[in-house]
Amino acid sequence: MRRLWRPVVEGLVPYDAGKPLETLMAELGLTELVRLSSNENPLGPSPRVVEAIRLEARRVHLYPDSDSFAVRDALARRLGISPDQIMVGNGADELISLVARAAFDPGDEAVVPQPSFEPYTTSVALAGGRAIPSPLAGYETDLDDVRRRVTARTKAVILCSPHNPAATIIRRASLLAFLDALGADSPLVVLDEAYCDFVDDAEYPNGVTLLAQYPRLLILRTFSKVAALAGLRVGYAVGSPETVDRLNRVREPYNVNRLGQVAALAALEDVEHWERTKRVTREERAFLARELAKRGVTFPPSQANFLLVKVADAGALRERLLRAGLVVRDGAAVGFPGHLRISIGTRETNERLLRVFDEA
Repeated sequence: MRRLWRPVVEGLVPYDAGKPLETLMAELGLTELVRLSSNENPLGPSPRVVEAIRLEARRVHLYPDSDSFAVRDALARRLGISPDQIMVGNGADELISLVARAAFDPGDEAVVPQPSFEPYTTSVALAGGRAIPSPLAGYETDLDDVRRRVTARTKAVILCSPHNPAATIIRRASLLAFLDALGADSPLVVLDEAYCDFVDDAEYPNGVTLLAQYPRLLILRTFSKVAALAGLRVGYAVGSPETVDRLNRVREPYNVNRLGQVAALAALEDVEHWERTKRVTREERAFLARELAKRGVTFPPSQANFLLVKVADAGALRERLLRAGLVVRDGAAVGFPGHLRISIGTRETNERLLRVFDEA
């Protein structure tokens, strides 16, 4: 019989983002539901972003700029690098898949701390590679273990800091020691910094500033979190001109739509809204962490816009929160059974959450 589907596909599990809010509200008989399961920005986009999208909507019959030049130019000026070191993608998810498409031959390996963001290993598998798991040390990335798993077959190491879903960071001294240990013939080191804007730890390294010293480092960032553009899917990769050139060779043309590009530009221009999001997220993270700790709830120190909390009966508490109109992420679905991943909300939302904890 003719085989239609690749064998590797049979072993993949589709990413489960949960039911749409409208469907959940209808099922629960609720008129309001706040999603704290997807690490979205509770403040929403900048008004300048909304206006830019409104004005551009009349031009959606035209193809977008295939190279996202204006966005790359604005990012280059902000980051102090050359535009040829930047590639804009349809969210960081596309960028991860492009790395696998450009780098992996069948049998190549990628070392990936586990648990972590699922698309890392999925992209490696689809490219014919093999993901080599490196267990976290509790909630921390164990770079010593990662280094021990690097072999001659290792094409890439994929790290995220702040880590999703643990919310912890890789500190500067540890990262530099790791990169130095890999040496000049290092595999590609992909460092996903999707949540970097929420970090307030002085020991957190800015990956972009390390590129001159470590040319095989590739930084991934996104407009989904701090800029609140999750619905438009805009991310970007920063690396050496050679690395970005190779990714561009396997990128689809017109991969970032017109609305996403103008929204990203407007978000970069509205520095005040960008900074307000960072400030509010950090303040509310500290508030929620402090109040949960008072109630005896434990969790690793977060440098992201979410907390990974350990609770006695995660399933029952998740259901109770859902009935109260608050959707949180089941930790078992992201590799941490007995936990809930809870996005940072507004003060009003966070206080609602705490009341449910008190009742439970």
